[in-house]
Amino acid sequence: MSACTSAIPVGAPGGPTGATAAGGSPSVPLTQPALRWPVRTVEHIDLWLHAFALISEDTARVRLYRNGYRDSLVVVKNQRNVLTSLDANRATLAKRLPGAGGYLQAQFLPFEFSNWDAMKYALERFLQFEGDPRRAPDRETQARVALIASMFPASADREWLRLFLAGVIDEQERFFNAEHSRLVRTRASVITSVDSLWQQVYRTKFERFLNNTSQRQGDLLLSLPIGGEGRTAAGPNRQTMVAVPFPARSEDAVQVLYVLAHEVTGSLVGTVVTDNTTPAEQRAGTADRYVSMGQVQSGAMLLAIIAPELRDGYVRFYLAQAGIRATAAEANSTFDRTFALPLAIRDALQRQIDIILSGI
Repeated sequence: MSACTSAIPVGAPGGPTGATAAGGSPSVPLTQPALRWPVRTVEHIDLWLHAFALISEDTARVRLYRNGYRDSLVVVKNQRNVLTSLDANRATLAKRLPGAGGYLQAQFLPFEFSNWDAMKYALERFLQFEGDPRRAPDRETQARVALIASMFPASADREWLRLFLAGVIDEQERFFNAEHSRLVRTRASVITSVDSLWQQVYRTKFERFLNNTSQRQGDLLLSLPIGGEGRTAAGPNRQTMVAVPFPARSEDAVQVLYVLAHEVTGSLVGTVVTDNTTPAEQRAGTADRYVSMGQVQSGAMLLAIIAPELRDGYVRFYLAQAGIRATAAEANSTFDRTFALPLAIRDALQRQIDIILSGI
């Protein structure tokens, strides 16, 4: 499952809470004019992705989660003598992940909700009703139960989710809430740097592409667990939400733009790959590999046009994400070998980006 795949849309819940805008101020109320693509942190999204990161073996070429994330958290928890039920049941929970495609799609669930309380309520009702939306008391809960049931359809899946949810709740109460607040507070200067770089310099450079791909409104989410693969989904108000890495230093603020370019071009890649691969390649999984490679290449193509000063940094960043070192002279050729695509797919991606930027 591509990290850029959007979660399945359902009806929007009530007004958003639990999100923090750049600089630590509350989210903009719905009655005020919305800021175009504000920089935010959202705790419940980080909590859910954090829990998946703790039980996942991340072996993708471009990491779904920040490199070394789980190991760094183990050290912190050991220092504080914290062991949650998520830690205790990690091996049991991890055992089902590799062959359970719906579980991977479940990583996008928190984007559908305004806060943790709303998400927890929906998950608990799903388990209470044994995955049957007809037992839900209202249409909104029915839609939410049906959404979760599409990811956890069988009784064994529901038992896995029951154990996982108990672990997430324990993790949130005993460790994550305080740790997330501490890290966001200590990185206030990073948030300010990202916000300035984005709103004052680069948002206008991305604007034509965003507008012409129906991404006029969105949220740029700084996420502690996220790696170079990023996450993109529709938010509770149907806006585009892009989760990108939350740098530890202000000097690394530009990395947010690299992953943003990777993510906002991602929706183009699947169609291009499908149109330029055979059914046999699609059945064999070759097309899926091309999608992953294409997402990296498409971000570089976009930056080469709208912000060419960022392209070399983008290339070095994604080589580093893949664990590959290259000299400045070798970086471009190494990048193309590492994220290799058939010429037909590369050319089709470039054409699509050119068409979008030309406004056709």
